[in-house]
Amino acid sequence: MSKQNPKYDIIRPEPESLLQSARSFGYTVETAIADLIDNSITANASEIKITYGIDSYSSFVRVEDNGKGMNEKELLNAMRVGSFNPLHSRHENDLGRFGLGLKTASFSQCRRLTVKTRNKSGKEFIRCWDLDVVAKEEDWVLLRDCADKKSEKNLAGFSSDGAGTIVLWEKLDRLVELGESKSDKEHFYRKFDNVRKHLGITFHRFIEEGETSILVNDELIEAVNPFHVSVGVPSTELQEEQLSIRNQHIKIQPYVLPHESKLSLDERKELQIIKGWTEHQGIYLYRNKRLIADGTWLDLNFRKKESQRLCRICIDIPNTLDTEWQIDVKKASAKIPDVIRKRIKSICFSSIEKAIKIYTTRGAYIRRKGQKKEIVYLWLAKQKHGIKNYYINEKHPLFELIADYLSDESDVFKDYMKLIAEAIPVNLIANDFSDPETIIETPLQNKTSALEKIFESALTVLVGAGHSEAEAKKQLNAMEVFQKLNNKA
Repeated sequence: MSKQNPKYDIIRPEPESLLQSARSFGYTVETAIADLIDNSITANASEIKITYGIDSYSSFVRVEDNGKGMNEKELLNAMRVGSFNPLHSRHENDLGRFGLGLKTASFSQCRRLTVKTRNKSGKEFIRCWDLDVVAKEEDWVLLRDCADKKSEKNLAGFSSDGAGTIVLWEKLDRLVELGESKSDKEHFYRKFDNVRKHLGITFHRFIEEGETSILVNDELIEAVNPFHVSVGVPSTELQEEQLSIRNQHIKIQPYVLPHESKLSLDERKELQIIKGWTEHQGIYLYRNKRLIADGTWLDLNFRKKESQRLCRICIDIPNTLDTEWQIDVKKASAKIPDVIRKRIKSICFSSIEKAIKIYTTRGAYIRRKGQKKEIVYLWLAKQKHGIKNYYINEKHPLFELIADYLSDESDVFKDYMKLIAEAIPVNLIANDFSDPETIIETPLQNKTSALEKIFESALTVLVGAGHSEAEAKKQLNAMEVFQKLNNKA
């Protein structure tokens, strides 16, 4: 009811309408659970246990932590919609911002949210939001206990002594959609496979540093470090740079991942994470060590391309710059501040160039600009008016030798080589190359003895054509295909 005043009206939001609207912030189940874990980490939890169950009568998701817990007043405030003013400063290690995460994340997946907490005094407190109760009562009715016996069973007690908090989701209408037991279970488990991967990458720093362990149905979540993808083959760390806004520091560290041909099949599968290797290229934005943006170029005008898939840019910001970076409620997207946009774009462009060189090196016999050693390539590249053309090098010593040997018949040989160049299945190779589960090998890969025989055969032919052995070896050693043999002239 509005309070009457000649100068203004007070209009309070309709409870059910506002809470229903809060369900549409765009959370996925993985981003919603990550929002709950933010609260647990902020509460200094060293262990977070996620359990779930799905059946015809009582599906639930339960998140328990061993953090500092809350007293009754703190719990009431936590259950309030908009419990914290985002304009107010937070503790430097606080992962929250808007005071909405617990409620909006939970309501995005369920219709009933119950929280049980115990602080260091040992007292336990419970509060429950049930959207059906709110709709029935047409008021902000917050229950002081579990809604029913099933909730009591699902909430249960704490798994360890000391302080902690349990968040319970029930009436999972967004997670259990079809009402068909078998299909619902399949989709439920599929979604939680993504939850595991998402939590592994979002909180990988906390896990790696031993600050927090996260378990899903008693299975320990392993850290997924997006920059260090192989035990045996390190990523290339490019020049680190420090920027600042309002004397708040921003750290930028670009990486180029090792070429996929150097990784094991298991490592290449791990790189898929959730969206696939190519989709995970780009900027990784961290706020207080927590990953905000995962593999995106944010609002820069870069498109995701296969040739850039090895490029990843790590950017670290403090929570004091949320406004400048326009961090959203879900803590899942951001915008680069205009004041540093040009510099960050330059860093990204330079890193992309280096990543493309590493990606395209494998199997591409092309002369590189600025290469100090004079190498003769079987293939050359030419670019004009934005069109790139790859062609066989007719000035290659072996090409010229065969053409001279054939004399009047050399045109047949030259035409045949042009046909080979024309008929190379570029689209098929590019498609196979982009598939991390497909291993591409050249005919002589890892066959040093066969390559040595070709070298000796070519040496004999060149010497027979009138070259000295030293001169013939020098020519062959200048060819890219023989570089790995390390022959001496």
